[in-house]
Amino acid sequence: MTLVFPIITFPYASRILMPEGIGRVNFANSIVSYFSMLAGLGISAYATREAAKVRRDKVLLSKFSKEVFFINLVSTFISYVLFFIALFCIPKFSEYRTLLLVCSTTIIFTTIGMGWLYSALEEFRYIAIRSISFQFVSLIFLFLFVHTEEDYILYALFGIISSVGSNIYNFFYARKFIDFNIKTKLEFKPHLKPIFTFFGMSLVTSVYTMLDSTMLGFLSGDVEVGYYSAATKLNKMVLGILTAVTGVLLPRLSFYAEKKDGGSFEKLVEKAMGIVILLGLPCTVGLILLAEPLVLLFSGSEYLPAILPMQVISPIILIISIASLTGTQILPSVNKEKTALASYCLGAVTNVTMNYLLIPRYGALGAAIGTVGAETMVTGFQIIILGKSLLKKSIIVNLLQSIVATVGMGISVYFVVSHVEYVLLQIGMGVLAGVCVYAMLLFVLRNRYFVLYSSQLLGVLFHKR
Repeated sequence: MTLVFPIITFPYASRILMPEGIGRVNFANSIVSYFSMLAGLGISAYATREAAKVRRDKVLLSKFSKEVFFINLVSTFISYVLFFIALFCIPKFSEYRTLLLVCSTTIIFTTIGMGWLYSALEEFRYIAIRSISFQFVSLIFLFLFVHTEEDYILYALFGIISSVGSNIYNFFYARKFIDFNIKTKLEFKPHLKPIFTFFGMSLVTSVYTMLDSTMLGFLSGDVEVGYYSAATKLNKMVLGILTAVTGVLLPRLSFYAEKKDGGSFEKLVEKAMGIVILLGLPCTVGLILLAEPLVLLFSGSEYLPAILPMQVISPIILIISIASLTGTQILPSVNKEKTALASYCLGAVTNVTMNYLLIPRYGALGAAIGTVGAETMVTGFQIIILGKSLLKKSIIVNLLQSIVATVGMGISVYFVVSHVEYVLLQIGMGVLAGVCVYAMLLFVLRNRYFVLYSSQLLGVLFHKR
Protein backbone atom coordinates (compact mmCIF):
# COMPACT_ATOMS: atom_id res chain seq x y z
CA MET A 1 0.00 0.00 0.00
CA THR A 2 3.04 2.25 0.40
CA LEU A 3 3.34 1.91 -3.37
CA VAL A 4 -0.36 2.00 -4.31
CA PHE A 5 -1.49 5.15 -2.48
CA PRO A 6 1.19 7.49 -3.90
CA ILE A 7 0.49 6.08 -7.37
CA ILE A 8 -3.07 7.33 -6.91
CA THR A 9 -2.38 10.60 -5.11
CA PHE A 10 0.88 12.05 -6.44
CA PRO A 11 -0.16 12.36 -10.13
CA TYR A 12 -3.26 14.21 -8.96
CA ALA A 13 -1.48 16.52 -6.52
CA SER A 14 1.55 17.27 -8.71
CA ARG A 15 -0.63 18.45 -11.60
CA ILE A 16 -2.74 20.69 -9.36
CA LEU A 17 -0.05 22.21 -7.15
CA MET A 18 2.66 22.31 -9.84
CA PRO A 19 6.40 22.15 -8.97
CA GLU A 20 6.27 25.27 -6.77
CA GLY A 21 3.40 24.05 -4.58
CA ILE A 22 4.85 20.56 -4.17
CA GLY A 23 8.21 22.17 -3.42
CA ARG A 24 6.76 24.40 -0.68
CA VAL A 25 5.15 21.48 1.13
CA ASN A 26 8.23 19.30 0.89
CA PHE A 27 10.47 22.14 2.07
CA ALA A 28 8.20 22.66 5.11
CA ASN A 29 8.19 18.92 5.84
CA SER A 30 11.97 18.83 5.61
CA ILE A 31 12.20 21.60 8.24
CA VAL A 32 9.71 19.93 10.59
CA SER A 33 11.53 16.62 10.22
CA TYR A 34 14.50 18.04 12.15
CA PHE A 35 12.31 18.87 15.12
CA SER A 36 10.60 15.50 14.82
CA MET A 37 14.03 13.91 14.99
CA LEU A 38 14.84 15.91 18.13
CA ALA A 39 11.54 14.91 19.74
CA GLY A 40 12.12 11.27 18.80
CA LEU A 41 15.59 11.40 20.40
CA GLY A 42 16.50 8.02 18.93
CA ILE A 43 13.96 6.39 21.22
CA SER A 44 12.16 4.37 18.55
CA ALA A 45 15.04 2.04 17.64
CA TYR A 46 16.27 1.74 21.23
CA ALA A 47 12.78 1.07 22.62
CA THR A 48 12.01 -1.47 19.92
CA ARG A 49 15.16 -3.42 20.75
CA GLU A 50 14.77 -3.32 24.53
CA ALA A 51 11.01 -3.88 24.63
CA ALA A 52 11.44 -6.94 22.43
CA LYS A 53 13.64 -8.47 25.13
CA VAL A 54 10.96 -8.17 27.87
CA ARG A 55 7.84 -8.52 25.76
CA ARG A 56 6.80 -11.75 27.52
CA ASP A 57 6.69 -10.05 30.94
CA LYS A 58 3.83 -7.52 31.12
CA VAL A 59 5.08 -5.90 34.34
CA LEU A 60 8.59 -5.30 33.00
CA LEU A 61 7.21 -4.20 29.63
CA SER A 62 4.82 -1.74 31.31
CA LYS A 63 7.60 -0.34 33.50
CA PHE A 64 9.93 0.10 30.54
CA SER A 65 7.19 1.69 28.43
CA LYS A 66 6.31 4.25 31.13
CA GLU A 67 9.95 5.24 31.53
CA VAL A 68 10.62 5.65 27.83
CA PHE A 69 7.29 7.40 27.18
CA PHE A 70 8.03 10.01 29.86
CA ILE A 71 11.50 10.68 28.39
CA ASN A 72 9.87 11.04 24.97
CA LEU A 73 7.34 13.58 26.31
CA VAL A 74 10.15 15.72 27.76
CA SER A 75 12.12 15.65 24.49
CA THR A 76 8.95 16.56 22.57
CA PHE A 77 8.35 19.59 24.80
CA ILE A 78 11.93 20.77 24.25
CA SER A 79 11.55 20.23 20.51
CA TYR A 80 8.43 22.40 20.35
CA VAL A 81 10.12 25.20 22.31
CA LEU A 82 12.98 25.25 19.79
CA PHE A 83 10.52 24.97 16.90
CA PHE A 84 8.61 28.10 17.92
CA ILE A 85 11.85 30.01 18.50
CA ALA A 86 12.98 29.12 14.97
CA LEU A 87 9.54 29.87 13.54
CA PHE A 88 9.65 33.50 14.67
CA CYS A 89 13.40 34.17 14.50
CA ILE A 90 14.38 32.83 11.05
CA PRO A 91 13.23 35.27 8.32
CA LYS A 92 12.92 32.53 5.66
CA PHE A 93 10.21 30.82 7.74
CA SER A 94 7.86 33.83 7.84
CA GLU A 95 6.27 32.99 4.49
CA TYR A 96 5.90 29.34 5.53
CA ARG A 97 4.55 29.96 9.05
CA THR A 98 1.06 28.46 8.65
CA LEU A 99 2.38 25.56 6.60
CA LEU A 100 5.05 24.78 9.19
CA LEU A 101 2.51 24.86 12.02
CA VAL A 102 0.28 22.39 10.18
CA CYS A 103 3.16 20.02 9.46
CA SER A 104 4.45 20.24 13.05
CA THR A 105 1.38 18.47 14.47
CA THR A 106 2.99 15.17 13.54
CA ILE A 107 5.64 15.71 16.23
CA ILE A 108 3.37 15.33 19.28
CA PHE A 109 1.20 12.63 17.74
CA THR A 110 4.21 10.49 16.83
CA THR A 111 5.26 10.60 20.49
CA ILE A 112 1.79 9.67 21.68
CA GLY A 113 1.57 6.84 19.14
CA MET A 114 4.41 4.75 20.67
CA GLY A 115 4.95 2.98 17.37
CA TRP A 116 8.03 1.26 18.80
CA LEU A 117 5.80 -0.78 21.12
CA TYR A 118 3.97 -2.47 18.25
CA SER A 119 7.19 -3.15 16.36
CA ALA A 120 8.73 -4.74 19.48
CA LEU A 121 5.69 -6.97 19.88
CA GLU A 122 5.77 -7.79 16.14
CA GLU A 123 2.17 -6.64 15.75
CA PHE A 124 2.69 -6.09 12.05
CA ARG A 125 -0.79 -7.22 11.02
CA TYR A 126 -2.29 -4.56 13.29
CA ILE A 127 0.14 -1.93 11.98
CA ALA A 128 -0.79 -2.73 8.38
CA ILE A 129 -4.58 -2.72 8.91
CA ARG A 130 -4.47 0.48 10.96
CA SER A 131 -2.25 2.33 8.49
CA ILE A 132 -4.27 1.31 5.43
CA SER A 133 -7.54 2.35 7.08
CA PHE A 134 -6.32 5.87 7.82
CA GLN A 135 -4.69 6.14 4.40
CA PHE A 136 -8.14 5.68 2.87
CA VAL A 137 -9.46 8.52 5.06
CA SER A 138 -6.65 10.82 3.93
CA LEU A 139 -7.24 9.81 0.30
CA ILE A 140 -10.88 10.90 0.52
CA PHE A 141 -9.77 14.18 2.11
CA LEU A 142 -7.36 14.87 -0.77
CA PHE A 143 -9.97 14.48 -3.51
CA LEU A 144 -12.60 16.46 -1.60
CA PHE A 145 -10.54 19.51 -0.67
CA VAL A 146 -7.41 19.89 -2.85
CA HIS A 147 -8.48 21.48 -6.17
CA THR A 148 -6.28 24.52 -6.91
CA GLU A 149 -2.65 25.66 -6.61
CA GLU A 150 -3.61 27.64 -3.50
CA ASP A 151 -4.60 24.46 -1.65
CA TYR A 152 -1.05 23.48 -0.76
CA ILE A 153 -1.77 23.81 2.98
CA LEU A 154 -4.66 21.38 2.62
CA TYR A 155 -2.31 19.07 0.73
CA ALA A 156 0.09 19.23 3.69
CA LEU A 157 -2.84 18.37 5.97
CA PHE A 158 -3.67 15.40 3.75
CA GLY A 159 -0.11 14.16 4.27
CA ILE A 160 -0.46 14.03 8.05
CA ILE A 161 -4.03 12.74 8.50
CA SER A 162 -2.97 9.11 8.20
CA SER A 163 -0.12 9.53 10.69
CA VAL A 164 -2.15 11.49 13.24
CA GLY A 165 -5.12 9.11 13.11
CA SER A 166 -2.92 6.05 13.40
CA ASN A 167 -1.04 7.43 16.39
CA ILE A 168 -4.17 8.45 18.29
CA TYR A 169 -5.55 4.94 17.85
CA ASN A 170 -2.19 3.49 18.90
CA PHE A 171 -2.31 5.33 22.20
CA PHE A 172 -5.62 3.81 23.26
CA TYR A 173 -4.91 0.36 21.81
CA ALA A 174 -1.67 0.15 23.85
CA ARG A 175 -3.74 -0.72 26.93
CA LYS A 176 -4.08 -4.20 25.52
CA PHE A 177 -0.36 -4.82 26.03
CA ILE A 178 0.78 -2.55 28.86
CA ASP A 179 -0.70 -1.18 32.08
CA PHE A 180 0.24 2.40 32.91
CA ASN A 181 -1.39 1.99 36.33
CA ILE A 182 1.13 -0.61 37.49
CA LYS A 183 2.99 0.93 40.42
CA THR A 184 6.74 0.42 40.07
CA LYS A 185 9.79 2.54 40.72
CA LEU A 186 10.64 4.35 37.52
CA GLU A 187 14.30 4.54 36.48
CA PHE A 188 15.29 6.93 33.73
CA LYS A 189 19.07 7.12 33.98
CA PRO A 190 19.87 3.64 32.53
CA HIS A 191 18.09 4.59 29.33
CA LEU A 192 19.75 7.93 28.69
CA LYS A 193 23.17 6.84 27.41
CA PRO A 194 21.91 4.34 24.76
CA ILE A 195 19.09 6.72 23.79
CA PHE A 196 21.56 9.52 23.08
CA THR A 197 23.69 7.11 21.05
CA PHE A 198 20.68 6.28 18.90
CA PHE A 199 19.87 10.00 18.77
CA GLY A 200 23.34 10.60 17.37
CA MET A 201 22.55 8.05 14.66
CA SER A 202 19.27 9.82 13.86
CA LEU A 203 20.95 13.20 13.86
CA VAL A 204 23.70 12.40 11.39
CA THR A 205 21.38 10.23 9.26
CA SER A 206 19.03 13.18 8.91
CA VAL A 207 21.84 15.22 7.40
CA TYR A 208 21.85 13.20 4.21
CA THR A 209 18.20 12.04 4.20
CA MET A 210 16.55 15.42 4.83
CA LEU A 211 19.19 18.05 4.20
CA ASP A 212 18.95 17.71 0.42
CA SER A 213 15.47 19.26 0.26
CA THR A 214 16.36 21.84 2.90
CA MET A 215 19.52 22.97 1.09
CA LEU A 216 17.67 23.01 -2.23
CA GLY A 217 15.04 25.28 -0.68
CA PHE A 218 17.64 27.71 0.62
CA LEU A 219 20.08 27.58 -2.30
CA SER A 220 17.84 26.99 -5.34
CA GLY A 221 14.19 27.70 -4.45
CA ASP A 222 10.84 25.91 -4.34
CA VAL A 223 10.79 24.91 -8.03
CA GLU A 224 14.00 22.87 -7.74
CA VAL A 225 12.60 21.24 -4.58
CA GLY A 226 9.53 20.35 -6.64
CA TYR A 227 11.65 18.72 -9.34
CA TYR A 228 13.63 16.85 -6.72
CA SER A 229 10.42 15.67 -5.03
CA ALA A 230 9.17 14.29 -8.34
CA ALA A 231 12.54 12.64 -8.98
CA THR A 232 12.62 10.91 -5.60
CA LYS A 233 8.93 10.10 -5.14
CA LEU A 234 8.90 6.80 -7.05
CA ASN A 235 12.29 5.81 -5.66
CA LYS A 236 11.01 6.32 -2.12
CA MET A 237 7.86 4.34 -2.88
CA VAL A 238 9.80 1.33 -4.13
CA LEU A 239 12.36 1.77 -1.36
CA GLY A 240 9.54 1.67 1.19
CA ILE A 241 8.60 -1.81 0.03
CA LEU A 242 12.16 -3.13 0.25
CA THR A 243 12.90 -1.57 3.64
CA ALA A 244 9.65 -3.09 4.91
CA VAL A 245 11.30 -6.47 4.33
CA THR A 246 14.17 -5.59 6.66
CA GLY A 247 12.22 -3.23 8.92
CA VAL A 248 10.51 -6.09 10.75
CA LEU A 249 13.77 -7.76 11.73
CA LEU A 250 15.10 -5.69 14.67
CA PRO A 251 12.82 -7.16 17.37
CA ARG A 252 13.42 -10.73 16.16
CA LEU A 253 17.19 -10.25 15.78
CA SER A 254 17.33 -8.63 19.24
CA PHE A 255 15.41 -11.58 20.66
CA TYR A 256 17.83 -14.09 19.09
CA ALA A 257 20.83 -12.06 20.28
CA GLU A 258 19.46 -11.93 23.84
CA LYS A 259 18.94 -15.72 23.80
CA LYS A 260 22.38 -16.21 22.21
CA ASP A 261 20.81 -18.15 19.33
CA GLY A 262 23.56 -17.49 16.79
CA GLY A 263 22.31 -20.04 14.27
CA SER A 264 18.85 -18.49 13.93
CA PHE A 265 20.41 -15.00 13.89
CA GLU A 266 22.74 -15.80 10.98
CA LYS A 267 20.05 -17.64 9.04
CA LEU A 268 17.68 -14.67 9.28
CA VAL A 269 20.39 -12.21 8.19
CA GLU A 270 21.31 -14.41 5.22
CA LYS A 271 17.69 -14.72 4.13
CA ALA A 272 17.07 -10.97 4.44
CA MET A 273 20.17 -10.07 2.43
CA GLY A 274 19.16 -12.55 -0.26
CA ILE A 275 15.72 -10.99 -0.64
CA VAL A 276 17.09 -7.42 -0.66
CA ILE A 277 19.51 -8.23 -3.48
CA LEU A 278 16.93 -10.23 -5.41
CA LEU A 279 14.45 -7.32 -5.41
CA GLY A 280 16.74 -4.30 -5.19
CA LEU A 281 18.81 -4.82 -8.35
CA PRO A 282 15.94 -5.11 -10.86
CA CYS A 283 14.00 -2.27 -9.22
CA THR A 284 17.03 0.01 -9.55
CA VAL A 285 17.65 -0.77 -13.21
CA GLY A 286 13.94 -0.72 -14.03
CA LEU A 287 13.45 2.79 -12.66
CA ILE A 288 16.50 4.09 -14.51
CA LEU A 289 15.19 2.77 -17.84
CA LEU A 290 11.57 3.81 -17.25
CA ALA A 291 12.35 7.22 -15.70
CA GLU A 292 11.02 9.33 -18.57
CA PRO A 293 7.62 7.64 -19.03
CA LEU A 294 7.16 7.40 -15.25
CA VAL A 295 7.81 11.12 -14.71
CA LEU A 296 5.47 12.02 -17.59
CA LEU A 297 2.72 9.76 -16.25
CA PHE A 298 2.92 10.56 -12.55
CA SER A 299 4.00 14.19 -12.58
CA GLY A 300 3.40 15.62 -16.06
CA SER A 301 5.47 17.39 -18.71
CA GLU A 302 6.13 20.32 -16.35
CA TYR A 303 8.49 18.00 -14.43
CA LEU A 304 10.72 16.90 -17.33
CA PRO A 305 13.83 18.33 -15.57
CA ALA A 306 13.26 15.65 -12.90
CA ILE A 307 14.10 12.76 -15.26
CA LEU A 308 17.91 12.91 -15.01
CA PRO A 309 17.93 13.38 -11.20
CA MET A 310 15.59 10.38 -10.94
CA GLN A 311 17.95 8.21 -13.00
CA VAL A 312 20.97 9.34 -10.99
CA ILE A 313 19.36 8.72 -7.60
CA SER A 314 17.79 5.33 -8.44
CA PRO A 315 20.77 3.26 -7.12
CA ILE A 316 19.80 4.29 -3.58
CA ILE A 317 17.04 1.69 -3.79
CA LEU A 318 19.56 -1.12 -3.47
CA ILE A 319 22.11 0.85 -1.44
CA ILE A 320 19.68 2.02 1.28
CA SER A 321 17.95 -1.37 1.39
CA ILE A 322 21.26 -2.98 2.31
CA ALA A 323 22.07 -0.21 4.80
CA SER A 324 18.63 -0.62 6.38
CA LEU A 325 19.53 -4.23 7.08
CA THR A 326 23.12 -3.71 8.20
CA GLY A 327 22.96 -0.39 10.04
CA THR A 328 19.40 -0.25 11.34
CA GLN A 329 18.79 -3.93 12.11
CA ILE A 330 21.97 -6.03 12.46
CA LEU A 331 24.36 -3.65 14.25
CA PRO A 332 21.83 -2.30 16.82
CA SER A 333 20.52 -5.80 17.58
CA VAL A 334 24.01 -6.82 18.81
CA ASN A 335 24.56 -3.50 20.67
CA LYS A 336 26.95 -2.08 18.05
CA GLU A 337 25.01 1.11 17.40
CA LYS A 338 28.19 3.16 17.93
CA THR A 339 29.68 1.48 14.86
CA ALA A 340 26.56 2.38 12.88
CA LEU A 341 26.87 5.94 14.20
CA ALA A 342 30.42 6.19 12.85
CA SER A 343 29.21 5.16 9.38
CA TYR A 344 26.41 7.74 9.46
CA CYS A 345 28.89 10.46 10.45
CA LEU A 346 30.94 9.59 7.39
CA GLY A 347 27.81 9.81 5.23
CA ALA A 348 26.78 13.14 6.75
CA VAL A 349 30.14 14.76 6.04
CA THR A 350 30.08 13.41 2.47
CA ASN A 351 26.55 14.66 1.86
CA VAL A 352 27.02 18.17 3.24
CA THR A 353 30.23 18.62 1.26
CA MET A 354 28.77 17.35 -2.02
CA ASN A 355 25.53 19.30 -1.62
CA TYR A 356 27.37 22.53 -0.88
CA LEU A 357 29.51 22.10 -3.98
CA LEU A 358 26.88 20.76 -6.40
CA ILE A 359 23.45 22.22 -5.54
CA PRO A 360 24.20 25.88 -6.42
CA ARG A 361 25.32 24.80 -9.91
CA TYR A 362 23.18 21.74 -10.69
CA GLY A 363 20.11 22.13 -8.44
CA ALA A 364 18.08 18.92 -8.06
CA LEU A 365 20.70 16.92 -9.99
CA GLY A 366 23.38 18.03 -7.54
CA ALA A 367 21.26 16.95 -4.58
CA ALA A 368 20.73 13.53 -6.23
CA ILE A 369 24.47 13.04 -6.73
CA GLY A 370 25.15 14.06 -3.13
CA THR A 371 22.59 11.58 -1.77
CA VAL A 372 23.99 8.67 -3.78
CA GLY A 373 27.53 9.52 -2.72
CA ALA A 374 26.60 9.71 0.96
CA GLU A 375 24.57 6.49 0.97
CA THR A 376 27.36 4.63 -0.84
CA MET A 377 29.88 5.67 1.81
CA VAL A 378 27.57 4.58 4.65
CA THR A 379 26.70 1.19 3.17
CA GLY A 380 30.26 0.44 2.11
CA PHE A 381 31.57 1.22 5.61
CA GLN A 382 28.97 -1.07 7.24
CA ILE A 383 29.68 -3.94 4.84
CA ILE A 384 33.41 -3.69 5.57
CA ILE A 385 32.73 -3.75 9.33
CA LEU A 386 30.42 -6.75 9.17
CA GLY A 387 32.79 -8.54 6.78
CA LYS A 388 32.37 -12.30 7.00
CA SER A 389 28.78 -12.07 8.23
CA LEU A 390 27.75 -10.81 4.78
CA LEU A 391 30.42 -12.22 2.46
CA LYS A 392 29.07 -15.75 2.54
CA LYS A 393 29.12 -18.02 -0.47
CA SER A 394 25.33 -18.22 -0.70
CA ILE A 395 24.98 -14.42 -0.67
CA ILE A 396 27.70 -13.94 -3.31
CA VAL A 397 26.17 -16.60 -5.55
CA ASN A 398 22.76 -14.95 -5.20
CA LEU A 399 24.31 -11.57 -6.06
CA LEU A 400 25.99 -12.89 -9.24
CA GLN A 401 22.82 -14.66 -10.38
CA SER A 402 20.77 -11.51 -9.75
CA ILE A 403 23.24 -9.40 -11.75
CA VAL A 404 23.05 -11.76 -14.75
CA ALA A 405 19.24 -11.82 -14.59
CA THR A 406 19.08 -8.03 -14.20
CA VAL A 407 21.24 -7.51 -17.31
CA GLY A 408 18.81 -9.64 -19.32
CA MET A 409 15.88 -7.81 -17.80
CA GLY A 410 17.45 -4.42 -18.60
CA ILE A 411 17.94 -5.33 -22.26
CA SER A 412 14.29 -6.36 -22.59
CA VAL A 413 13.01 -3.17 -20.92
CA TYR A 414 15.28 -0.95 -23.04
CA PHE A 415 13.99 -2.69 -26.19
CA VAL A 416 10.38 -1.97 -25.19
CA VAL A 417 11.02 1.69 -24.32
CA SER A 418 12.89 2.20 -27.61
CA HIS A 419 10.23 0.66 -29.84
CA VAL A 420 6.95 1.55 -28.13
CA GLU A 421 5.59 5.07 -28.47
CA TYR A 422 2.89 5.67 -25.83
CA VAL A 423 3.78 6.27 -22.17
CA LEU A 424 1.28 3.84 -20.66
CA LEU A 425 2.31 1.10 -23.06
CA GLN A 426 5.99 1.76 -22.38
CA ILE A 427 5.46 1.32 -18.65
CA GLY A 428 3.03 -1.60 -18.85
CA MET A 429 4.90 -3.59 -21.48
CA GLY A 430 8.28 -2.66 -20.00
CA VAL A 431 7.35 -3.90 -16.53
CA LEU A 432 5.74 -7.06 -17.91
CA ALA A 433 8.71 -7.88 -20.14
CA GLY A 434 11.18 -7.12 -17.36
CA VAL A 435 9.41 -9.29 -14.78
CA CYS A 436 9.04 -12.21 -17.18
CA VAL A 437 12.66 -12.15 -18.37
CA TYR A 438 14.01 -11.68 -14.84
CA ALA A 439 11.93 -14.55 -13.46
CA MET A 440 12.84 -16.83 -16.37
CA LEU A 441 16.57 -16.21 -15.98
CA LEU A 442 16.43 -16.74 -12.20
CA PHE A 443 14.63 -20.02 -12.79
CA VAL A 444 17.21 -21.12 -15.37
CA LEU A 445 20.01 -20.19 -12.96
CA ARG A 446 18.21 -22.05 -10.15
CA ASN A 447 18.37 -19.10 -7.78
CA ARG A 448 17.63 -20.55 -4.34
CA TYR A 449 15.47 -17.67 -3.10
CA PHE A 450 13.44 -17.40 -6.28
CA VAL A 451 12.81 -21.15 -6.39
CA LEU A 452 11.97 -21.25 -2.67
CA TYR A 453 9.49 -18.38 -2.57
CA SER A 454 7.88 -19.04 -5.94
CA SER A 455 7.26 -22.67 -4.93
CA GLN A 456 5.82 -21.52 -1.60
CA LEU A 457 3.53 -19.08 -3.38
CA LEU A 458 2.34 -21.75 -5.79
CA GLY A 459 1.83 -24.08 -2.85
CA VAL A 460 -0.39 -21.55 -1.10
CA LEU A 461 -2.42 -20.90 -4.24
CA PHE A 462 -2.79 -24.62 -4.98
CA HIS A 463 -3.79 -25.36 -1.39
CA LYS A 464 -6.43 -22.63 -1.39
CA ARG A 465 -7.76 -23.83 -4.71
